[in-house]
Amino acid sequence: MVTDDELEGTTLKVYLYVVKEDRPVGPREVMRGTNLSSPSVAYRHLQKLETLGLLQKDTYGEYVVKEKATIRGHLWIGRNLVPRLIFYSFFFMGILSAEIVIIVIRFLVNERL
Repeated sequence: MVTDDELEGTTLKVYLYVVKEDRPVGPREVMRGTNLSSPSVAYRHLQKLETLGLLQKDTYGEYVVKEKATIRGHLWIGRNLVPRLIFYSFFFMGILSAEIVIIVIRFLVNERL
């Protein structure tokens, strides 16, 4: 089991990039895709993710996703990691919208009377 402390910062950024690509990627691709300073930095993070058991190296030296990690406070929707609180935001925005519509309707009805 991967802890949130092990999967944070640049390592998380590299992991999310590999998951979104959904194909084997090498260190240079990861470097370009995540705006890292060099391929060796990308390689170090890829190795760390392989050690954690989240990535697997294929015969060509490229990395593929072995397992999707559970990250506290987030949900996987397809290949995207979405904050769990966004669902609460949508729910309360829906309630707010409904209330605004009700107030506008009451205002318009009271104005006609």
